[in-house]
Amino acid sequence: MSVPSYEGKTYVGYLDISGFKQIMKHENKVERVLDEFYSTLYSTVYDVNSDANPIKMNVVAVSDCAVLFLNKGEHDDVDQNAGLPKMLQFIKTVNRVFINRESSSFMTTCSIAYGDFNFENRKDSDHIRKNCLRGLAYVEAYLDNEKENEKMTPGKCRILKRGLSIDLSQDSEFALLKQEKQYYYYYWMLSNPHEISLFKHKYEQTLEEMYDKLMRLLRSPTSQ
Repeated sequence: MSVPSYEGKTYVGYLDISGFKQIMKHENKVERVLDEFYSTLYSTVYDVNSDANPIKMNVVAVSDCAVLFLNKGEHDDVDQNAGLPKMLQFIKTVNRVFINRESSSFMTTCSIAYGDFNFENRKDSDHIRKNCLRGLAYVEAYLDNEKENEKMTPGKCRILKRGLSIDLSQDSEFALLKQEKQYYYYYWMLSNPHEISLFKHKYEQTLEEMYDKLMRLLRSPTSQ
């Protein structure tokens, strides 16, 4: 079944493979990574949409990125509290698969926004496929993922708070959301919200160690 046309207010996510330019230098690896990326996205969409929930997950994947969006019929707005758990469950599931593949593991970043969105699944013609995506939620999710001043680092997923009014007591998955500045960060790799602080410390420490290693190499480029 193709991705249905939709127009309304919903969650839109922009999911991107981290370090894809580096991966492309290895021909055998890039093929395995993309195969894993697409197959996991499609199988997970099927799984999360197999319940009776009228809110459905949709994916439009191109190269190393995917646009994710929820729909409820063709024109119904997706409720903020009712829709977000499905989006979060999808992101958790695919990311846990991505990082645990021995021969083709990789990381992603994901930005999510809520607002107006329009997807038109137009008819195909010879040699061309005409899918149209537009709307503020799509633009904001894309631009946030590409931001330089609040740069996304591998493994991170965040939701723009603009326009949101979420009841964090509504769903157990919301316990893994942490408010920081204009975002909710989603800790999909954890099961216990009490582990967030320790994980954040370890994550930041790991990034600092990588920076320190590069600094030492630059200072002594020929040392053993």
